[in-house]
Amino acid sequence: MVSPKNSEDDIEEPLINNSSSTELTNSSNVSIPTPISSTNFNMSFIFSLLASLGALLFASTVWYITSSTEYIFFIWHPTLMATVLLMATQGTIVLQKAESRQEKDGALNFHKLMQSITFLSVIGGFYIIYTFKSEENKEHFASPHGKSGLITFSLILIQTIAGSTLVNFPGVVGGVAKAKSMYKYHRISGYLVLSLIWLTALGGTGADWTKSQFDHPWVWLLATGMVLVGIIGGIKSNKMKIR
Repeated sequence: MVSPKNSEDDIEEPLINNSSSTELTNSSNVSIPTPISSTNFNMSFIFSLLASLGALLFASTVWYITSSTEYIFFIWHPTLMATVLLMATQGTIVLQKAESRQEKDGALNFHKLMQSITFLSVIGGFYIIYTFKSEENKEHFASPHGKSGLITFSLILIQTIAGSTLVNFPGVVGGVAKAKSMYKYHRISGYLVLSLIWLTALGGTGADWTKSQFDHPWVWLLATGMVLVGIIGGIKSNKMKIR
């Protein structure tokens, strides 16, 4: 899903605005006075680290549960969906914290990789749960978690295909200039989809099977809170302008 270098250079700037990289670097630093001297903290790094650790805590807890329980076909569903949650979150974080031109080049490629893994994992996770329920003669999409999962699954597919089209095939939407103008909408819809991913995952932690394996809701809430603070703190207003 990686586009040729010349195309990437043409359309990368709207994704991560280069025109104010110096301004962003300065605004990302917070100076805190100490008895000796002022200490500068890179808040962009701190927020990204907080969100990354929260996502890793959530996903690794799911993987711990599925690796510790008796094997059934169903466990591949939470395993893959935890991968979706982690990769989608990391794909967002990497674009938020990129500031220098070199960071932006790498961030866009890393974002593509993370969203490709998200795309494949969500298809696999959906197939697993659909097949499992069919074999068990259980109703599909009956619970709020199931319904939100279906909506989230559909939106992830749309978001990934749309993003890939804008980056790799801008001619489909009328050329590079038109693709540039649509990046801001893709970014905002990405935050909405990521929110749905986390809400759906939280719904899954309340399922009877999950609670029978790991009934410690504070872990899920802590991880979600870390990601919420990290992602919101990492949002830069200059990247969210819609005219």
